[in-house]
Amino acid sequence: MAIKFLNKYHYISPTRSGNHNVAEAIKKFQGFTGLPATGQLDQATIALMKAPRCGMPDVGDEGRVKRYATSSKWSKKQLTYFVEHGADLSQSTQDRVFAKALKFWADVSGLSFSRASRARNADLKISFGSQTHGGLSESRCSYPFDGRSGTLAHAFYPSDGRAHFDEDENFTDGTSRGTNLLWVAVHEFGHSLGIQHSSVRDAVMYPYYTGYVANMALTQDDIDAIQSLYGSNGGGCKLHRLLMTSGSPNLTTNDSKSRLEDWM
Repeated sequence: MAIKFLNKYHYISPTRSGNHNVAEAIKKFQGFTGLPATGQLDQATIALMKAPRCGMPDVGDEGRVKRYATSSKWSKKQLTYFVEHGADLSQSTQDRVFAKALKFWADVSGLSFSRASRARNADLKISFGSQTHGGLSESRCSYPFDGRSGTLAHAFYPSDGRAHFDEDENFTDGTSRGTNLLWVAVHEFGHSLGIQHSSVRDAVMYPYYTGYVANMALTQDDIDAIQSLYGSNGGGCKLHRLLMTSGSPNLTTNDSKSRLEDWM
């Protein structure tokens, strides 16, 4: 299972020669996520591999990890979006949450967002699906979901525009119960705009779900990333900080009988 995980998130990749040392891949994963970089598959490492997170890779195709990484960008700054609603929350709640999530990025950049009346006219296509799922512009996504927990969502870099949320999750709004849709949406839209994962634990673009935050905001790391692509909004926005009341993901495991060999 560990090998599959390391391949999925590009710590090991068949497209790069010389990157198949498992211990080195584990060490890179540990260093990126803030664990002691021992190269050993210990309980804390296994627990983090099992924790809820984004389905996008942590390491870019070039195999390097930067302080904040950007991928590609949209060639325009006025973007449209379309929502195919999920089942957990009312449509009006989802509309409000997605609009708020996009506003986080608009407030600190030169971007603006507006609703499209049809999916085919939208730059960003937001939808929900489970397991082997489809999307608004496809019959089947190449990256299936894995049921409750695990992968929460994934989004594709510009100018693809697809953002898929796992329907098997219990998405919620304004509560610590379930999975907070706002947090996941802000993170995934960061990918939709061209931002890769960050190793900064407090950053919204850190790959792991860190739980509901009542006063969620972007960190300077997130702001630096989006502004490196699109510039600032010129309005003198205040510095946003993510007040992490829940801290980093729980790195302990409740299963004391978990066998390390099951992950090799």
